[in-house]
Amino acid sequence: MKSIFVILLFTFLGFPFSALADSANEYKLYKNHENYGIVVFPKKLIFKDLENYLFSIPFESAESGKAVMRHGTKNENATFMMPLEVQKKHSIEKFIVIQVLDSMSMLVGIYDTEWGLTLPSAIVEMETIKQNIPKTLNIFRGVNRQRQTYYIPQKMPSKPNFSSEVEYNIMPIRQTYSN
Repeated sequence: MKSIFVILLFTFLGFPFSALADSANEYKLYKNHENYGIVVFPKKLIFKDLENYLFSIPFESAESGKAVMRHGTKNENATFMMPLEVQKKHSIEKFIVIQVLDSMSMLVGIYDTEWGLTLPSAIVEMETIKQNIPKTLNIFRGVNRQRQTYYIPQKMPSKPNFSSEVEYNIMPIRQTYSN
């Protein structure tokens, strides 16, 4: 009787963990007009700054679903990504894989049918993503660069003003008059 109780206890305790594991395997695919993709997982951890950046370079949300563990074309490395059928459906041969750990850290990999799957182990932040995705897209394009992607860092004012006084924060508008 005790063994049945123990088996039932572990069975019921295992249900919430299996539900959490399934939700961690959801991905979201972003695609651009050149058929390059960016696969981000887990979908529930995608934060606004990352998604806004992807839309700005410009990628569009193409599909989402359950991620599968896949190897590179040469059976090297493995990570979660979109299923092969989804990759073929969208004619994507080269894509970037981003695993979101939290809003401050991510792991990034590159999939290319020619090179295979490259998975650096360094944890990166959003600023590094913004600098390296354009470089990666330009490498994907090779010598036939139809449209280069650039990252222009925004300069912060040297002395930002955080005054609560309204008049102090208003910038004068220069008007030009024409006759």
